[in-house]
Amino acid sequence: MGRDVTALFQNYRECARHIRNTYFSTVTTEDWDTVDSFGYVNRALFKQMVLYRLEGRYSQGLEKVVEENKILIVPGSSYMPVMINRKREGSGYWDHPLKELEPGFATIAFKEYFDWDEHNLIDFRYYRGVILASEKYPDIVGHEVLIETIYGKLEFVGGSTEV
Repeated sequence: MGRDVTALFQNYRECARHIRNTYFSTVTTEDWDTVDSFGYVNRALFKQMVLYRLEGRYSQGLEKVVEENKILIVPGSSYMPVMINRKREGSGYWDHPLKELEPGFATIAFKEYFDWDEHNLIDFRYYRGVILASEKYPDIVGHEVLIETIYGKLEFVGGSTEV
């Protein structure tokens, strides 16, 4: 079992969405260059606000902590509503028939925060993850999943933390 780092991520989430909605808004311009520019800023915020507070060896890059699946999404209560991608390769359709998971039914790695519309105000309402393992539902392993942040918690399984 990992260490609960949900509060650390909530602080980052609030900061990133405020900066995005205030200074990198594309509501009127629909400018993809601005969306890309925020991506650079967002990675820097994640590194400074999250990774530096986790185990030191992860402070060098977002890719490492995410690629190594060191942050897991776990249910915040007795069940967690989910939207699972139809295909393992990703299809843009989040309509897999399984609609909720109970604690211990799947191991899900956090990949990023997600919002549907890149040109609207964002809330980072969802965790986007990938299902690493599930004894009960082996057919969903490898699928991406969206989980509303109010239903999940984040755990760091990379070792000791300084949070």
